[in-house]
Amino acid sequence: METALGTDVVWHTDGHIISLRLNKHEVQVSLDNCPGDGNCQVREVECVVGYFIDTFGLECNVGSAAVAPTMEIAWALMGDDYHVQECQLWWIPVEDDAFSSWLSTKLD
Repeated sequence: METALGTDVVWHTDGHIISLRLNKHEVQVSLDNCPGDGNCQVREVECVVGYFIDTFGLECNVGSAAVAPTMEIAWALMGDDYHVQECQLWWIPVEDDAFSSWLSTKLD
């Protein structure tokens, strides 16, 4: 499948939930729930989604949605997950208009 992020990108919609918190002039993001189903577990870290959110925060977000205290996200990992530092993870709120429309076509 060809996407804006390349060929054969697999988006996981497995229940990862982030929380957003306003701290003065900054919005802080953290992983609130990892379903622990194995898709996000790699050799070096227990949850690659949490690793990228803790390390890069909102820089890995590629979507838009109304801000809510918690949000379910979809995520995609590109690269060889043997060395997590050589990978790239992107996440997007499942409520993103374009993503949710695209996802509904894949689930039909």
